Amino acid sequence: MFQRLLRLCCLLLLAAPLAHAQQEYTGTTPSGARYRIAVPAGWQAGGPLVLYLHGFDFDARPSTPGLGPLREIALAEGYAIAASSYSQRGWAVFRAIEDNRELVETFRTRVGAPGTLIPFGGSLGGLLALKIAEADGFPPVPGVLALCPAAAGSRLWDHAIDLRLAYEVVCAGAGDLPDGSAPLDWAYDLADIPDRVVDLADQIELLPTLLPLNQCTGISLPPSLRSEDKRRRLAWLMQVAGTTDEDFFLTNMAYATYALSELVRAADKLGGRNPFTTAGVAYADPRIDAGIRRIGGDAIAARQMRWHSDFRGEIGAARIVSLHTSRDELVTPANQGELRARVPPAQLASVMVAESAPSHCGFSDAEGRAGWEALREWIADADRQPDAVSLQARCEAMQVDGEAGPCRFDGTLPVPRMDERVPPRPPGAAPAVDGHWTGQWYDPSRSGEGVLLEVLPGQRALATFFTYPPAGVPGKQAWLSALGRVVDSGVVLDRVVRPRMVRDADGSERFEQTAWGSLWLEFADCSTGRLRWEGPPGWGEGESSLTRLTALEGLGCGAAGAVPVQASGSWYAPQVYGSGFALERLDGVRTAISWFTPGTPEGGQAWMGGILEGDLAAGIDAQWLYRTEGTRFGQAFNAADVRRIPAMQLDLRAGCGTTGMAAYVSEPALPGSGLVLELQRITRPLGVPDC
Repeated sequence: MFQRLLRLCCLLLLAAPLAHAQQEYTGTTPSGARYRIAVPAGWQAGGPLVLYLHGFDFDARPSTPGLGPLREIALAEGYAIAASSYSQRGWAVFRAIEDNRELVETFRTRVGAPGTLIPFGGSLGGLLALKIAEADGFPPVPGVLALCPAAAGSRLWDHAIDLRLAYEVVCAGAGDLPDGSAPLDWAYDLADIPDRVVDLADQIELLPTLLPLNQCTGISLPPSLRSEDKRRRLAWLMQVAGTTDEDFFLTNMAYATYALSELVRAADKLGGRNPFTTAGVAYADPRIDAGIRRIGGDAIAARQMRWHSDFRGEIGAARIVSLHTSRDELVTPANQGELRARVPPAQLASVMVAESAPSHCGFSDAEGRAGWEALREWIADADRQPDAVSLQARCEAMQVDGEAGPCRFDGTLPVPRMDERVPPRPPGAAPAVDGHWTGQWYDPSRSGEGVLLEVLPGQRALATFFTYPPAGVPGKQAWLSALGRVVDSGVVLDRVVRPRMVRDADGSERFEQTAWGSLWLEFADCSTGRLRWEGPPGWGEGESSLTRLTALEGLGCGAAGAVPVQASGSWYAPQVYGSGFALERLDGVRTAISWFTPGTPEGGQAWMGGILEGDLAAGIDAQWLYRTEGTRFGQAFNAADVRRIPAMQLDLRAGCGTTGMAAYVSEPALPGSGLVLELQRITRPLGVPDC
């Protein structure tokens, strides 16, 4: 059962009647994903929920998902179980986590709030199960069952682009693949990718659409009918692919053509942007190294690819049981090596199953059930961490009780390094982001909007994007906020919110943070970079350049001296919830200030800024802040339309500590005129010392 249901693309089989389910629900989430929920008798709010994550499905037609091979077992043990079809085809990592947030919210609404969550899946589903454990916005995750997970997903796609471009070297003039549109001519156009290729491991579906591969290698022919040249080219390509099994080779080629093309072409994924590079890569085969086409990737697309496709290991206290078949030639056991490098040993049971023939997730019923029961026991008792010996014993006992074997757990099997299968990509030349990047950034062609970035300790960053609403959205100004993650030379802000005050029918107001989308910052150096935004309908997506506008005293580009204690950071006042100040000490006498509020009387957001002169620690009086208005967000932005208007007189005192004071008089359109605010510090940027 585990082998059948954990095959690459066979995880959407409709569930049979659920004998232990008291209730079953199906439907569609707001993002368009289909879902299925089953709840056993006696389950109450606060109970446990198994979240089943299916594997790679290349069918463009969504269907209601099944609940996986543990459905009857989990229900009989008192777990509710739920699954989403995902709202994307194929490599669904760009939306699958949010799809499952929507699924959990649907479960909460229809059934009740779960107390804990146990993600379970295989292959792509195994990766997603791991990523849910490290994602925000879910109930507590005490444990994860990840079978043959694609833990280093982006490296698997590096392997795919290597195979696709190596094909050009091996099969030149003997079965050329059709070109796609420039500049990504190595990727099929979407119109040339069949919608009905359901299973990329199915030769009957693939071979008629991969005729050039057959011309080059004769793979559909019996070996006795293949010419010497075809046999030579097939052997060469299989060596490049790292496969010994022809079925696995064909599957790898399907990924390197259809799936790779859909990944880079699809508008809901990379939208024609290339995340891959072969420039500077050293290939072990000298003929491939000499002949392969050298391409360079877009830095932001590459960052997005790695962020969505790789497990980072930030799992809190969760415990992980991960099993892998030893001769998997698609999601190779090297992924276990990546998993072991990222998870503390006390939180990980990573165990291999010894195979005599290659399979992808080819576990027996007894092996899969043993992994599940071992995880349950480990969650209940921290001293019961499973290993190969205990899993083998448990599996054999289950065979005695009627579960289908065999049992092949083996703790002595080596786990190869990923670099042995996939040549590493050269490191980027851009420096890593640190406290020197804190400051204001803008696009000179879009003067009047910009990003305030605070790099914080612990590889965190706080960003506020000051801009304007798009056409049709009320208000004259808009601002977006996100707490994100510093990753090498970039900043990932994948859960951006738009804070607003919402007026209810009874006239009362409430603070609301609406999920907005994502921002991606990528820096070439300490002075220049790029911004990509991906927002909801009406806001759209786009990119702009970034140039540094401000830097904190002692933390400018190249600065290596002592940084003075200062008030730099974000502050707020409890009296005006949702409003705040961001302070940047530029030098001994100047401080840049940004002020923002989620609500104005006409229902919009507001922000303003200025340069304060004087000793902020001693207090400054009657200094002006200015607001801007007159343009719209995105492609409608026109810097020539931006008007700068005096808006607020401010008295302010703030030092290196955690409290301060502000008094201000504002125009009638803004809240709080005449208020005296007791400020509290929220952040202290990286590199700014405390008192």
